[in-house]
Amino acid sequence: MVRAMKHIKVEEVMSKNPRTVPGELTVKEGAELLKKNRVSTLIIEEEGRPVGIVTDRDFVVKVVAEGLPLDTKLREIMSSPVIMIPHDESLSDAAKIMTRRKIRKLPVVKDEKIIGILSENDIAKISPDLIALAQEYANLHRENSEREKIKEYVAGKCEACGQYSLRLTMYKGMLVCPECLDAMQ
Repeated sequence: MVRAMKHIKVEEVMSKNPRTVPGELTVKEGAELLKKNRVSTLIIEEEGRPVGIVTDRDFVVKVVAEGLPLDTKLREIMSSPVIMIPHDESLSDAAKIMTRRKIRKLPVVKDEKIIGILSENDIAKISPDLIALAQEYANLHRENSEREKIKEYVAGKCEACGQYSLRLTMYKGMLVCPECLDAMQ
């Protein structure tokens, strides 16, 4: 079954049309959007760029449990940087990233744009055992060489040139854009 999961691409399973919102929205407004749109994730954008992610779980753990007021801004509870995966990566690789990073939602990128969100539930619908297998895999293979085989992107400023990119990758301890990565290799 795991072999079959290598052939199913993330974009085939993801939820499409992710909801993006500005970070200045309040948690009350954000919660209302989740309910109205029947989604569980909001991508926080500033100047048209993803800078964070807020999930329904964040409302419970970061707002309710901490007693934050409803006028708290989403940027104050968002997780950042945004960890993403290319649209053409396999479900098994997505499960490994989610397990290694301890995240349940993974934005999906195509042509420098977030086109969807992959959740653990999306994976479980296809293969209930894949998440458990990914956890075992992560425990057995913690070497950097294995981590570099799976593409995962981070959104933010390149530590080499300072330009914003949706496709930052870790290289020699720095988050770098594709252009700087090519120049460094």
